[in-house]
Formats: sequence, structure tokens, C-alpha cells
Amino acid sequence: MTKPKTIKEWEKVCTNLNNALKSQIKDEGKLHAEIDNLEEQVAKLEEQLTMSVGVIKYLELQIVRSNPVRSN
Repeated sequence: MTKPKTIKEWEKVCTNLNNALKSQIKDEGKLHAEIDNLEEQVAKLEEQLTMSVGVIKYLELQIVRSNPVRSN
């Protein structure tokens, strides 16, 4: 690429750079929104996992209590 020589050429370069910057800012905003959404989903999954572990432990205790070991 050759160095711009006229004001019009410089204006074109600046416009292109400005458009590229605006596009990058817009893309960054979209990525932040996607990251926030994924973080919310992960938090919900963690909560569900915690509840599932609690239910499993409760059921295990119920099984142990309902089946006492008999000695002969």
C-alpha cells in the first residue's frame, strides 16, 4: 500500500479505519453479551448439579436406612 498523498486519500484511509474500529466495538459488544449469557447458563447448571447431588445423597441415605445389615 502506498502512502496517501492527498487530503481525499487521507480521508478515505481515516474513514476505513473508523469503520473498522466501529465494527470491532460492535463485535466486542456482541461477544460480551454472549459471554454473559453463557455465564448465566453455567450458573444455572451448577445450581442444578448441586441440587442433583443433594437428591442423590438423600436417596442413598434412604436406601441405607431401609436396608439394615442383618447379622447371623
